[in-house]
Amino acid sequence: MFMLPRILDWHIFRHTTSATLVVILAFVVLVSVFALIDELRGNYTLIQAATYVALTTPRRVYELLPFAAFLGTLLALGNLASHGELMVMRVSGVSVRRLLVSLLLPLMFVMGVGYVIGEVYGPRLEEQAEIYKTKTRYSSEAIRIQGGYWYREGGLYMSVSAMTEEGELLDIRQFWQDEKGLLVRTLHAKSAEYVEGGEPYWILKDITETLLEPERTHVATHETERWEGKVDPKMLSVRVLVAAPKLSVAALKDQINYMQREGLNSRSYEVAYYTKLLLPITILGFNFLAMVFVLGPMRQVGLGSRLTVGVLTGLVFKYLQDLFAPMSEVYDLDPLVAVMIPIGLCWVLGFWGAKRYV
Repeated sequence: MFMLPRILDWHIFRHTTSATLVVILAFVVLVSVFALIDELRGNYTLIQAATYVALTTPRRVYELLPFAAFLGTLLALGNLASHGELMVMRVSGVSVRRLLVSLLLPLMFVMGVGYVIGEVYGPRLEEQAEIYKTKTRYSSEAIRIQGGYWYREGGLYMSVSAMTEEGELLDIRQFWQDEKGLLVRTLHAKSAEYVEGGEPYWILKDITETLLEPERTHVATHETERWEGKVDPKMLSVRVLVAAPKLSVAALKDQINYMQREGLNSRSYEVAYYTKLLLPITILGFNFLAMVFVLGPMRQVGLGSRLTVGVLTGLVFKYLQDLFAPMSEVYDLDPLVAVMIPIGLCWVLGFWGAKRYV
């Protein structure tokens, strides 16, 4: 039989959720203003810049969730402590563990919102934002990639200069090497179309082919040619315009699998993958730390002090993330370890504070 949560749980849920939503709104407005100012430095009108910022707002909400949840919990529990409600709860026999359980309900709500934004709507809108920005920049219906997108598959190195929203590739250049690493064939195609089926393949169109032989070079043209590459339209789509931290977990996993298969460096994608995958642990650790702060050293302080501590804690955590992420590449640090270090420090500080102050 379904049991309604206790009044205590709903009371904490209401205060924590409302405080978190207010913090998210304040942060998003602030960050979006700076993003709009930054976009206006490019070749855009105010409306175009505002449209791009609006499309990328869900991603900003997702990035701010751990810090907003931490600050929201800090403010909500601090407000309860200021009115003596937390003291009444503790005197009534409510343990720290029970308070943490009560926090799980708003945290589940926050994590549910984070999943919907980070895995469903956020990545799609991020792709639409990049499409809009690229078309606006180049005044073209085709989605042009600055510098081209390079794809590798065995002895093939391929550059794609542009694509359409329907998945057609434009201005493709292929460079083929033999087993010794010598260039033996180049190919330029004006477009490429993916053909689905039992054994899917690509049809290259309007081709100029160059064969490099030891004694001579042979140039030929073809209307079409079949290319049975392992890559599918998901890999060679507008997704290539989106940076690793802005991709969904599924897209990151696909990219990691491809790069590892081809012997490429996938650490930046692995860092983004584990950061998203461990987001629930990050949010839970942050809120545990907020509860320890309120029940311990910040029990009697005012709103301003709590805001200051909350913002500084969030900044320290963000700086640690930004520090250890590149260290995974520079010092060959495992990406999972690089992501876990800031999260682990958060939990260690929480348990230390709980043991000392609570």
